[in-house]
Amino acid sequence: MVAWAAQLSKRKIAVIWTLILLAGSLAGALAGWSARQRLTAQLLDQARRTASVISADELRGLTVTRADLATPAYALLKEHLGRLETVNPAARLLSVLRVVPATRKVIFVADSEPSGSGALHPGDDYVDAPLLSALQQVISTNQPAAQGPLSDASGAWALGFAPVIDPAAPPGAPARDILDLDVAAHDWNRKAWAEGFPCALYAWVILGLPFGALLVMRGFEEQRKALRNLLGAIEQSQSAVMIVDLESCIEYANASLCTQIGYSRRELLGRPWRDFQQPETPAELLADMVATVRAGNSWRGEWFNRRRTGELYPVRGAISPVKKRDGSLACFVAVFEDMTEFKKGEAVLRAALSRAEAGDRAKSQFLATMSHEVRTPLNGIIGFTSLLLEMPLTPEQDEYIQIIRTNGEALIQLTGDILDFAHIESGSLKLDLRPCSPRSCVEETLDLLAVHAAGKKVELLHWVGDNVPAAIMADDARLRQVLVNLTGNAVKFTEAGEVEVTVRAEKGSAVGISAEWLLTFSVRDTGIGIAPSDQEKLFKPFNQVDVSTTRRHGGTGLGLAISKNLVQLMGGTISVESYSGRGSVFTFTLPATSSSAPEHPTPNIAGLRIALAARPGAFRVEFARLARRWQAQLIEVDAASDLTAAGAWDVAFVEATAELARSLASDSGARAPGVEPGALRELDGRVPWPVDKTYAIVPLCLPREMRLVLRSYFRQVINKPLHHDAMHDLLAGARPAAVAEERPARFDLRVLVAEDNVVNQRLVQKLLWNLGCTSTVTENGLAVLAELKQGSENYDLVLMDLHMPELDGLTAIEKIRAGEVGPHAKGLWIAALTADARNEQKERVKAAGGNDYVVKPIKLGELADALRRCQAARKKSDGSV
Repeated sequence: MVAWAAQLSKRKIAVIWTLILLAGSLAGALAGWSARQRLTAQLLDQARRTASVISADELRGLTVTRADLATPAYALLKEHLGRLETVNPAARLLSVLRVVPATRKVIFVADSEPSGSGALHPGDDYVDAPLLSALQQVISTNQPAAQGPLSDASGAWALGFAPVIDPAAPPGAPARDILDLDVAAHDWNRKAWAEGFPCALYAWVILGLPFGALLVMRGFEEQRKALRNLLGAIEQSQSAVMIVDLESCIEYANASLCTQIGYSRRELLGRPWRDFQQPETPAELLADMVATVRAGNSWRGEWFNRRRTGELYPVRGAISPVKKRDGSLACFVAVFEDMTEFKKGEAVLRAALSRAEAGDRAKSQFLATMSHEVRTPLNGIIGFTSLLLEMPLTPEQDEYIQIIRTNGEALIQLTGDILDFAHIESGSLKLDLRPCSPRSCVEETLDLLAVHAAGKKVELLHWVGDNVPAAIMADDARLRQVLVNLTGNAVKFTEAGEVEVTVRAEKGSAVGISAEWLLTFSVRDTGIGIAPSDQEKLFKPFNQVDVSTTRRHGGTGLGLAISKNLVQLMGGTISVESYSGRGSVFTFTLPATSSSAPEHPTPNIAGLRIALAARPGAFRVEFARLARRWQAQLIEVDAASDLTAAGAWDVAFVEATAELARSLASDSGARAPGVEPGALRELDGRVPWPVDKTYAIVPLCLPREMRLVLRSYFRQVINKPLHHDAMHDLLAGARPAAVAEERPARFDLRVLVAEDNVVNQRLVQKLLWNLGCTSTVTENGLAVLAELKQGSENYDLVLMDLHMPELDGLTAIEKIRAGEVGPHAKGLWIAALTADARNEQKERVKAAGGNDYVVKPIKLGELADALRRCQAARKKSDGSV
């Protein structure tokens, strides 16, 4: 039975207890029902006997009307009923009722109440008759019947009905008169409970005690089993388990402890635990251990034990106090592990970690060296090719130099991707948050790719939603890097059609994020598309969809992997939707916070009449969309020659092509390009449009000589893709649009250049000369210090290469900031000039005291930005130029 009980689940036990409860309740209910039946039988017997002593002759002489009240027969009947009521102590009222045979209506005859106190009189209708089922039963069966208990204001009572037998009536005839015996029934429920509850309790005891005892035995068995399992687990545990008394003597030791320490259990029991500890155990360790466990707390730590052979070995474990019911200490339990093999493994891991760290340092050094050694020659290649492109060249020479520069920039991109991926893998890539404009990031990205896209006749478009913040806090360089990767891929894999970048914004609260905004950037193209089965490869490093030897497109497969990691680092997600032959849409989201940077004022040009001469296509659709945003009136024609027939307009834009430039050059007789602004109106008669209010929109790759031709027939030449805000400001007269051949600024700064590479020396000097600066060149850090000692006041800026012989750039910067070359040079503006593009190197420059950081290969625009920052800092500090 105990085994059977052990198999019972909690649900089954609950069901059995429920059945026992129901069985006892049923037994009690049956006993109570039997008691009620007995009381009812007694009532029927009393009613029958009472009815038998009433003579039919007494009733036969009554008319059952109010006239009976004055008759002796009625008085005798009332007296008789009163005596019968006093004979039965439980009787509350006796009444005689008469049934009218024709209608079965019941009328009142008499009752046992004293004369004059009754509510009914002879002949009154007995209105409760239809409601009394027992009365109706007597009328139908001519047999006694009972009903109740019933309750009213006077208490509980029961009714007994019995026919008054008339010997003179024919056999089987229905009774004419019926006796109604009302008895008090207030104790009927008590008597039923008095008999039912003992029966229920008896059933519960008979059934529940054995089952309860069975469950108790089951509990004892489970405890015994748990104790056996616990002892077995302790005995078979791989950890050493020991119980010591309050005097630190061993009371129990499991098999693992015996094996670990080399003694049998018999030899261990009763001996002090300290006999097996390291004799030289530090006193502070023992004091902490004893104080902790004596205070009733567990202690964890490491110590040394001594084997039987005398060998010391390391252990790690815990010592816990065991308390009695009253809270006092009973003993202590120690559980510990032999850490000998672990310590050996730890030493191996430590050595492996040291080798890994050394390898990581070597890798970082290799990446820094590679960055420097690759970018240093590229600095000269790209720099001098850029200078060559500014000289008069034959078309063939121009093509060759463009190829050299394009391939050099591709190599720079490759080294940048490898460095970025290495930073991402090592977790050293950090974001530099600053106010930036999402629109500017998109437009600058399209500017970088405009030449490549125009060469393939791919239209570059963009659209920034009206609610996109003008400035957000973000790392603009990394955001632009993701956009360049995605848009560059879109242009690469699109042979014809368009590439569009869109930005939209949603309130963070509306999409369930904590940031103020959620920006969504999408790059859509009409290129070759990607099959769904190949999309899982896209964001994995060194993976490309087309890996065959005949693939048409180059690349390392790092761009999308880097983009995904950068987006995740910025807290966003990236995804793709694409099908083969139907183009692709790459989308990434970024949580963002608005920046407090001042917004550019937006002049109102609503109602301005703008004429656009452009062939139908995506560019024309985008321009029309812009005009609707600005609430301007747009007049669209297909060619510049249609402008005169287009009606009145305020300003016109012509999508100019190389064919138009050649045509204008032919019509002008190869007239020398370039016309002074005051002479613009003199050309109005040579072209079918007013020159002073007509602008040319040209692809960025349009050759220089064709641009010069167009400048003679248009007010300005504006590059595609358009900068929307710049176009709006141009229309509003706020500021001129950026033209294709904007001249570089002149800074008139005195620059000391520290560079050991002869090619780079000549390049930097040439670029500085183009920017209107004078320069002096030194070949190492020692020469820089010597030059500054002789006349540091002669220089406004130092361009400091970081990798130089004799004395490196970082050390030279530290010495300058320490005042070793004089107090005047301590505040000199120093910009690091290096091919090492790692963030760690930038941090080192900043820590050494550098003000700026220019990465090789040096570009004219980036160098100009560095000089502009230097000039702004000098103006802020002392107002000098």
